Amino acid sequence: MPGSVKKNIPLIRMGFTGERKEGATAGTPRDGSLGLDTCQDNQRTLRALLALGLFNRWGLGDARPPARWGLHTLVAYDITVSPRHNRLVLVTDVPHNVAPYLLPRRDGGSSLPGLRLKEFRGRHTYVAHHLPTGAELVVTGNHSGTWSGNRRPSPRWDFHEADKSLTATERQQLKQVPAMSDDAAHLLAGLATRIATRDPQGRWAIGNWFSDPLDRPDRRDNGSTERYGKQLWGAGDQWTLRWNGFPYARDIAASLTSPLIGIPGATAHDAGDHLYVQLGRATLGLKGLRAPRRGTQRRSA
Repeated sequence: MPGSVKKNIPLIRMGFTGERKEGATAGTPRDGSLGLDTCQDNQRTLRALLALGLFNRWGLGDARPPARWGLHTLVAYDITVSPRHNRLVLVTDVPHNVAPYLLPRRDGGSSLPGLRLKEFRGRHTYVAHHLPTGAELVVTGNHSGTWSGNRRPSPRWDFHEADKSLTATERQQLKQVPAMSDDAAHLLAGLATRIATRDPQGRWAIGNWFSDPLDRPDRRDNGSTERYGKQLWGAGDQWTLRWNGFPYARDIAASLTSPLIGIPGATAHDAGDHLYVQLGRATLGLKGLRAPRRGTQRRSA
C-alpha cells in the first residue's frame, strides 16, 4: 500500500464505515489495513456470536436457536460499527434503546448471552464485558465513537452486572452454537462489523440491512411475506446466510472481499443460484436478493 494511502487510512476508513474521525483513528491498526478485521481472538469470537444473533430471525424456514436471542431487531436501527483491536463499539443516536437488546436483564428478554454491564459513562455510554470470551463491547451515543466522563449509575437498574455469573439459560444458549473454524469465525465476524458499510464510489451499500442508501430503483423484496427473514447457520468451515429484502447478495460479497475494506484473503464466487465467499477452507454462502442486470428483472437466489 502506498505511503500516501497509509497516511490517510482513517479518512479512507471513514468513507466506508461512516465513522467520525476520532472513532476511525482509534480503530486504525499499524498493519496498513482499515482495521475492521484486525482484533484480538476473543473479539473475533464475540463478533461471530453477535452475527448469529443479528442474522437469525423467525419467519424464514426453520428458525435457528439464536433467533430466540432477539438481536435481529437491532438491524432496524441506524448503528455505525466502529471496530477496535480490543473492543467493538456501536455508535447510535438511541443508545438507551440499543443497549437493552444486548444486555441480559433479570426478567429475561432479548440479549447476547453472557454480556454484562461493566460501567455506564457520562450520559450515553454503556461499557459491557462478555463473560464467555472476555471481550468488550461498547454502546455509545457519542457520535465521535469515543467517551469520557465519570462513571455513573446505569439508567436501567435491571441489567446483569459484571459480578453476575452465567445463568443456566445462557449456558444452554451458548451450547446450541455449533463449533466453527477460525476462518469461518473471521467471515461471520466480518458480517457483524460491516452492517453499515458502503462503497464511497457508490457501487454497493449495506444500509443496516433495512434500506438501500443508493436508492436503486427496484423491487424491495423477493415476494416473500416475511420481508425481514434471516437465517445464518452452519458448522465448522461451512456456513450459509439466507435472507429476504435488502441488501443485495453481491453487496455483501463486495463488503467482505473488495480492496481495502475486505477481509484479507477472502474471495467472492458466483455459484449460479447463489454467491459465496471463501476464506482459506471456510465458505459463507450468500442466498439473498440478486441485483438485476440492465434490461432484466431482478430475481432471487
